[in-house]
Amino acid sequence: MTPLRPGLAEFRPPSDAELLEACRAGDAAAWDQVVERYQRLIYSVALRNGLSGDDAADITQTTFVELVDALDRFRDDDKLASWLMTVARRQAWQLRTRLRRVQPSDSLPEESEDPFSDWGTLTTLHDALAELGGKCRDLLHALYFDPDEPSYAEIADRMGRSIGSIGPLRGRCLLRLRKIVGEDVR
Repeated sequence: MTPLRPGLAEFRPPSDAELLEACRAGDAAAWDQVVERYQRLIYSVALRNGLSGDDAADITQTTFVELVDALDRFRDDDKLASWLMTVARRQAWQLRTRLRRVQPSDSLPEESEDPFSDWGTLTTLHDALAELGGKCRDLLHALYFDPDEPSYAEIADRMGRSIGSIGPLRGRCLLRLRKIVGEDVR
């Protein structure tokens, strides 16, 4: 990374491909970042498929176990989010099927109205952010996906920009993102 100003390095979260490569090399910190980045997404997929919080937590854990098992065979590193959501959804279906066989139907959690309504949107958004790349991807990730929820001031400092430039940059980046996902931009 090249410094933007003396003493201030550009902040860029590692890509999924970079994290997975580090995981393959045995980097525990990279694995922690993968888990931190995707645990809420996997958990929400399980919840949207009608599972309880405890069952969704189990699905989250077993999805990461499947990733560990598949790490050396996994080839499309840029599609990690899609792969994890597919695995979580499949596991949720299997668990619901097992629960139906064992429990009376009135004790099962109710299914959500449309368990897939957000799945396609999330996949499209993740893929569009990967395509967007660069400072826009970094900015939008910091604004909307960073679990620490940094302030504009913190983001501006990370990116070596003035705080007043973050809002206009956000607007331009969102416009580019909308074009990538094919929304009608006026």
